[in-house]
Amino acid sequence: MFVLCLDESGTQGEATYFVLGGLAVFEREIHLLSQDFDALQTEYFPRETGRVFFHAARLRVREGQTVEQPWDEHSNQQRIELKDRVYEITRNRQGVLFGCAIEKRFAEIRDEGPYDMAFEDLISRFDLFLSRANRNALRQGGEEQRGLVVLAESNYQKAIGALGQRLRTSGTRWRSLHNVADVPLFAPARETRLLQDADFYANAICGRYHGKHTGDFDRIALKFDREESVVHGLAHLTADSQCPCIACFSRLGR
Repeated sequence: MFVLCLDESGTQGEATYFVLGGLAVFEREIHLLSQDFDALQTEYFPRETGRVFFHAARLRVREGQTVEQPWDEHSNQQRIELKDRVYEITRNRQGVLFGCAIEKRFAEIRDEGPYDMAFEDLISRFDLFLSRANRNALRQGGEEQRGLVVLAESNYQKAIGALGQRLRTSGTRWRSLHNVADVPLFAPARETRLLQDADFYANAICGRYHGKHTGDFDRIALKFDREESVVHGLAHLTADSQCPCIACFSRLGR
């Protein structure tokens, strides 16, 4: 079983982009990723007995702004260092990234909700990834795997749950789904390390497209699902037909 955990970013009114993104891992990797986060907590918060909620926004507070506990124990530089350590976890572990960045103006032109568009896009990409993985596994004498999608609890939960049911029954606008085992499940990000991990990737993607900050995005860019030179795991839905980002550029001529 592959588990794809997704979180959103860019829900604030001033954001020009909405992003849904996260990490797909084979089930046994979930425990290892949780151990990585627990080790970071032990290193940076040795006095904390409860589980610290890792959240990208809490590590991006600028110098002079109010910092929530327990993050106020560290300097701005230490928080930046910790953020970078989180991205290093994915670079060093097995897993494949997926993300969809939707220009809100593009969604308005299409008269569609950006969360609905992003979820349909990513569940289709995840299903295609599983199809390729299963073909390779069968050629090597392995077993087929199914996929499960887990989302952070949010105000979108009811609508996306209904959309997930419809997509599993009727398929996406592009194809039927063959490998997704169930409608999306929802879990509290505060209690789920993999969803906390997903928050950092959604934040990095949003930073790249909304804020034009490439540093965090560049750290994870090679982890997006790809086949040869084509980046399948990242979608950029925009009104700009000349966009040179890796998602758009890799599909030129296709």
